[in-house]
Amino acid sequence: MAEMRFSPLAQLMLVVLSMTPPTFSQQLPNPDSHLEPLTEFQTPVLEFEFPGLKIGTAEYAEGPTGCTVFYFPDGVAAAVDVRGGAPGTVNTDTLRLGYEKPYVDAITLSGGSDYGLEVAAGVSAEILAMRDYSGFWDDIAVVPGAIIFDLQTRRFNSVYPDKRLGRIALRSAIEGRFYQGARGAGRFAMQGSYFGDRLYSGQGGAFRQIGPTRVAVFTVVNSVGTIVDRRGQVVRCSQQGSEGCGSINNLLEEQLAQIATVSNKELRQNTTISLVVTNQKLSYWALKRLAVQVHTSMARAIQPFHTESDGDTLFAASTGAIENPRLSERDLGVLASETAWDAVLNSVPRLEDWSRGEFITLEAEEVAGLGGIYHFGAGTDLEVSVDDERVFVEARGDRAVYGFEPGKRVEILPTSPVDFLRKDTGSPRIQFNLDGTSHVVGMTINPGNWPVTAVRE
Repeated sequence: MAEMRFSPLAQLMLVVLSMTPPTFSQQLPNPDSHLEPLTEFQTPVLEFEFPGLKIGTAEYAEGPTGCTVFYFPDGVAAAVDVRGGAPGTVNTDTLRLGYEKPYVDAITLSGGSDYGLEVAAGVSAEILAMRDYSGFWDDIAVVPGAIIFDLQTRRFNSVYPDKRLGRIALRSAIEGRFYQGARGAGRFAMQGSYFGDRLYSGQGGAFRQIGPTRVAVFTVVNSVGTIVDRRGQVVRCSQQGSEGCGSINNLLEEQLAQIATVSNKELRQNTTISLVVTNQKLSYWALKRLAVQVHTSMARAIQPFHTESDGDTLFAASTGAIENPRLSERDLGVLASETAWDAVLNSVPRLEDWSRGEFITLEAEEVAGLGGIYHFGAGTDLEVSVDDERVFVEARGDRAVYGFEPGKRVEILPTSPVDFLRKDTGSPRIQFNLDGTSHVVGMTINPGNWPVTAVRE
């Protein structure tokens, strides 16, 4: 039998195929088998009437992260305005070509950074199925999308909204309902880091109507800047007192004074992504101007905005259902701009209602089972150690985890047999997770609306 010879490329492929398969921790985090999609939520809802627009929201609680899909059964004409230093978009080049026809089928907003752009592919695939898998040119789905960053160091897993979640969001899409706050693409959004805060944010929507013209704006606020109301007051801050957070003018003055003496801090991981949609028929140039005008106006509600640390994207769409010569493109832009400010304000999630409770004393045998290594993902671990009845936490490796630093043991104090707080600062909250036999199997930091979960090794 002749000796078989392989080319260098074939030899390399044989070596690759013979390698041991990667462990689960090395694989992509989204196998269909272990993530449970959610599409209905107990949360504030914007209800409105806008024929020709359906909205679907889907999340993976394991992230937590999610996506929001805007579906137009009859298509829309659309334009886009992209600003800032780090945008993440898909299929936006076609929106710059000036087409007047309503050829866009859906627009997706998603968490998961660039990986979340997969949602748009899922929506396209679901539309393909809805169209009996037709490959004709006019049946090809057109689905632009944009993403926010919601990964490290906010949460320490890499679960992202994927193609499957996009399909599920589209299937759940209905008219006249939009989830507000920490939902959908805004599930783990944050804002305010320019001023030293890391405040939970979310997605917000608003609707207005003048005569037959309807305008709706939807935004996911994941900004380096902070949210400001119409009185010039900061809406949310980490040291919020009974008199609120003060004015944005004062906050900016304080920040400018610090810049003179403190070196610039590195700020990344921010994108605010938005959609303004109207039923008024507009030419392409008018849609483009609408996008620019509304996007510019949002700098009143988010300060600072469009920085090099942001990657902001706004889509403008028209169903073309009505003509309204009494409302000019300029005035429509003003109407949409005020609606956008409403949407930004509506993105602020409700604060969690929880009480830290009183510290209690646990016996040594009650805390003995808490010790171990707790793995959050991507080399991010906390080590819990127990000395008699005292419990300590420190980060392993070279990465801090929610204020716990490598090589520095910090004591945590119990408020229940499974709930603990840092002794020095009182936050974050730590909850140890039990299985059916009361054995500790994991840990959750900040249980509630923004949980970050680890598995005990």
